[in-house]
Amino acid sequence: MRGGADIVIAGRAADPSLFLAPLLERLGWDPADEDLVAAGTLVGHLLECAGQVSGGYFADPGVKGVPDLAHPGFPVAEVDGDGSAVITKLPGTGGRVDTMTVTEQLTYEVTDPSAYLTPDVSLDMRGVQLSQAGPDRVRVAWARGGARPDRLKASVGCRAGFRGEGEISYAGPGAAARARLAGEVVRERLGERVRTRVDLLGDTTGEGGECRLRVAGTSPDRAGAEAVEEEGTALYTCGPAGGGGARTRSTEVIGILSTTIGRDLVEPGITYVGKET
Repeated sequence: MRGGADIVIAGRAADPSLFLAPLLERLGWDPADEDLVAAGTLVGHLLECAGQVSGGYFADPGVKGVPDLAHPGFPVAEVDGDGSAVITKLPGTGGRVDTMTVTEQLTYEVTDPSAYLTPDVSLDMRGVQLSQAGPDRVRVAWARGGARPDRLKASVGCRAGFRGEGEISYAGPGAAARARLAGEVVRERLGERVRTRVDLLGDTTGEGGECRLRVAGTSPDRAGAEAVEEEGTALYTCGPAGGGGARTRSTEVIGILSTTIGRDLVEPGITYVGKET
């Protein structure tokens, strides 16, 4: 880097931007060239999910096979000065890189292919062309860019109420039926004061084995969450026969609100650590 940094640590940054920054530096691209910035953003988007573009999250036995998925090759982009690139992986590694895997990653988490928004550019993917350039090599070209957005995404933590949980196990003949009955009992006792979810884990179809009941409920106040705990504990002696191994807890829930703020409210800065400036 021009500033002499060996390692750059970013705060809240868009995933593709982590790849775009070194491309701008190494290839000498003008940050005002929207098409080149879009091309670098496209490369970053294809690489950002690690082994996903080389077969991860792609495999579907009998439909889309992926060789040696236990050892997928980490993807590599060979980027030319005009913004075109070849997506590949190291020889001898597992996984696959072809137009199918690249297409799936290209459209991953994209709501509008004509305007994939990042802090750096508005990426238009509609004209992107993919072509197989050899084994595990896909050429990517013709990304187009538009003006970067005036607003930036922000993730804000918020108090989202409380969650209560209760678990208990049932074993032996009829275990699943007793667990279902226990869930019905808790749901009825809690009524409308708590939003409740009931799950059965383990052997839910057979007459033997073990089945564990999990009841979770959310409430705007702690009392509602604690009521889920209390009803879970009560199943020991007030529920179906043979319950054991109960576990309960209640916690405050911190939610995430995604919104945008004006770019003018964000003041970017660089701090150098470990050297004199």
